[in-house]
Amino acid sequence: MPATVLAGDIRDLRVWRSPDYTRVVIDLGSRVEYSVFVLDNPHRVVIDVNDSRMLADVARVDLVDSPVRSVRSAVRNQRDTRIVLDMDGPVNPSSFTLPPNDEFGDRLVVDLYDLGAESPARPAEIAPSSPAERQTVSSSSQRNIVVAIDAGHGGDDPGAIGFDGRIREKDVALAISRAVFERLRGIPGYEPVMIRQGDYYVRLQQRPQLARQNRADIFLSIHADSFSTSRAEGVTVYALSQTIAEDENIRRVAEKENSADLLGGVSGDTSLKNFEDDLALTLLDLSMAWSIEQSVAAGSYILNAIGSVARLRRDVPQQGNLWVLRSPDIPSLLIETGYLSNPREARLLTSADYQRRLADAIVQGVMNYFYERPPEGTLVAWQKANNQGPDRQYVVQRGDSLSLIAQRHNVNMAQLRAANNLRGDIVQLGQTLTIPGGGPMPVVSAPPTVSEHTISRGETLSGIAERYRVSLSRLREANDLRSDTIRIGQVLQIPAF
Repeated sequence: MPATVLAGDIRDLRVWRSPDYTRVVIDLGSRVEYSVFVLDNPHRVVIDVNDSRMLADVARVDLVDSPVRSVRSAVRNQRDTRIVLDMDGPVNPSSFTLPPNDEFGDRLVVDLYDLGAESPARPAEIAPSSPAERQTVSSSSQRNIVVAIDAGHGGDDPGAIGFDGRIREKDVALAISRAVFERLRGIPGYEPVMIRQGDYYVRLQQRPQLARQNRADIFLSIHADSFSTSRAEGVTVYALSQTIAEDENIRRVAEKENSADLLGGVSGDTSLKNFEDDLALTLLDLSMAWSIEQSVAAGSYILNAIGSVARLRRDVPQQGNLWVLRSPDIPSLLIETGYLSNPREARLLTSADYQRRLADAIVQGVMNYFYERPPEGTLVAWQKANNQGPDRQYVVQRGDSLSLIAQRHNVNMAQLRAANNLRGDIVQLGQTLTIPGGGPMPVVSAPPTVSEHTISRGETLSGIAERYRVSLSRLREANDLRSDTIRIGQVLQIPAF
């Protein structure tokens, strides 16, 4: 073999296990020609890569928890590389190439789908129950509200990369998603379901399908963002745009014979292929319009709650073209929790305490939305009808009055005053009120903690206090300051509450 580097040099090989398939990723010097086939007795998958040579140490590939027993390679036809995957059982391979991104160069991806075997068991602490198992809550006839939590990216798809080149969106998204799951799991009337439970990739098209299979009432896709500069910051919540929804509906009708898409969400299993095209499109338009309306409403409640713990890049839900939001029967949101390109925000997003507080706020927004618009037949609907259930939080908006808030939340003025230690009826814009229910508030503030801020040129103490939404006196107290004088490079402790 010549000493010069071949364009198709194989630089690395990685294996990722998902619940129903195994992904093999081969890092390459450039795009290549290749072939994939299977052999029996024993079961093997053979990958031939043309005009290439093996630079990776295949003996060191991590195969833990995968059906791949070993990986071998050899030179074929003097210029090609043959990779052999020794398998525990039969698989059905599917392959494609990927262009370079911020972290990886050209890649060959081979997905090995299990044949004649059940998907690996999900971890007990995050495994959703089957629809039949969760039709009732305890001995009552009221069902739980199912929240599907989708941690973005995963496996060989790292998502956005942080300012330091090490922080990965897939890890941040999974940590926040797990925190949301843990919080919801302890609230009566709610049942969280994780779409991705570990570090593996779930296809975009499959994510809303898994939510539908679990009869989800809402779908939350958790992400983190990145930008070309370090100044971008704040949380953004996205719902599907109406224009994309119309295009999606037309596509679904065109493919309805092969479509498993349903109408009616948790209340029905209505296949599109049962209707003529015009009627199917009309039904989809009506269902998608409802889904978008509910998505925007839920997004508003979530942003309202998140605003108490994080900066908002946009204070109203944005609408765009995002695949995971295209369910016609499930309100769906994508939550960009902050910018990994911003050093301050990236450090917050990797902090377990901040992840928990952010998750608490997301859950509070979900609870506020569903208390206002509870699905029929749920425990939350019964609680609202009987003025019971957990206390909730409400942030006073422009034009609100105490009497209007009391009327909107079906509580009397005396209860509202008592719950908030109010001596009169005056409320302030941005004030957080407790809306009394029938039990303790499950989503509570964590004990006061701090984050850090390094002072830059031109900053003032009052400006920093306003930026982090803390009082000037609390900021002085947290840093033992006797005046408002600060210096460039000084690190301030920012009180969380």
